[in-house]
Amino acid sequence: MIAISAATSIGQKNSRRLSWGWRLSLSITLLVAGLVIAPQQISTRLWQREDVWGVDQALVRETLAPAIQANRYLQRIVIHHEGKQFPATVHYTLDPGLQDVAKAAFEQQGGPDYGVFAALDPDSGRILALVSHRREADNDQNLALRASYPAASVFKIVTAAAAVDLGQASAATELPFNGKTTSLYRKNVLHHRDTKWTRRLPLKTAFAKSVNTVFGRLGLYSVGGTALADYASRFGFGQALDTDLALEPSVTGLDPADDWSVVETAAGYTRTTTLSPVHGALLAASAANGGHLLPATLVDTIVDDNGLIIYDRGNLSGHAIISPHTAAEIRTMLRETVQVGSARSSFTGFFRGAMAQVEVGGKTGSLSGLDPQGRYDWFVGYATAGPKKLAFAALCINRDFWYVKSAFVARKAIEHYFGTVD
Repeated sequence: MIAISAATSIGQKNSRRLSWGWRLSLSITLLVAGLVIAPQQISTRLWQREDVWGVDQALVRETLAPAIQANRYLQRIVIHHEGKQFPATVHYTLDPGLQDVAKAAFEQQGGPDYGVFAALDPDSGRILALVSHRREADNDQNLALRASYPAASVFKIVTAAAAVDLGQASAATELPFNGKTTSLYRKNVLHHRDTKWTRRLPLKTAFAKSVNTVFGRLGLYSVGGTALADYASRFGFGQALDTDLALEPSVTGLDPADDWSVVETAAGYTRTTTLSPVHGALLAASAANGGHLLPATLVDTIVDDNGLIIYDRGNLSGHAIISPHTAAEIRTMLRETVQVGSARSSFTGFFRGAMAQVEVGGKTGSLSGLDPQGRYDWFVGYATAGPKKLAFAALCINRDFWYVKSAFVARKAIEHYFGTVD
């Protein structure tokens, strides 16, 4: 009996050991399976959103492009995919209040012949305003999508960023030049000689006052043609930008092997470098967000009639094009433009009351252009107050007389955006 009992006891112990071992093995198997299966299920759900309904950024752009190019923002659309139709509602990233303020600013005193205002969140790339204005014709063409506009001195942002990023200059570096601040003569750039009339300005002041000779020499001798072409590409020139808009690409006519082409491009003193307003806002955003070029998106979500989200822009991230240190130096130069430079008069009395804590920086640009014909007036910049940020590009084009300045439009937009309570 004892032997049998002992045998039984040992068998029971072995059984318990086997049972415990089996349960442990099963638990581990289920745990591993859970780790493997759960992400697959999540992945499948994400996969279904884009691939089952077939709604990706390219299809959004293709579907909405004709209407947006005609300055219309459709709310109701029909998605077509593999013979099926999905009636749906589009939810845009636009801020209606900001849109209205920019429109009203363009319309003051008759408004410019042509005007554009584009604004976005510099941390996410969400487009908050996309305003197109024409004074003497139907406003049935979205001027914000075009890139036929000379970038003018706005391109100095790229030149300055390249010089700082390459370790060739800082905002405080003093640079000599001869001649007027607005001129660009070969002798002053290619054959500079220090004389008793030579002036020296810190780079931030030369940027703020848009001194063409300084930037021509900076581009040619400190950056160089090849590196300038590289930085132009980094900033999105000559590239199809990551966007859900049918946006024309900004370009440069830069020939890195031609010294004078490098000089003109670096100073922004050429019509061959063009810029779209959306791209202009992205240039300013790169300074405000620490050096990243972001996707610029207009559509937040698309929801079908059953309440299913069939498209979601998600949390898109850009890529670094300059170092955080360089971005900080560019912000210093942009602020200098507003404080003592070419945009100072437009911000007289601005930093008071509700705007006292708002940081604003920008870059002006002025040049004659042909498409459309007129004098182009840019103000590209950013504004921040605590966690709230705005990057923007304002453009006014006038054939004969100035009615509204671009910096005035930007100021009105900033006052509204930072004067409202979230």
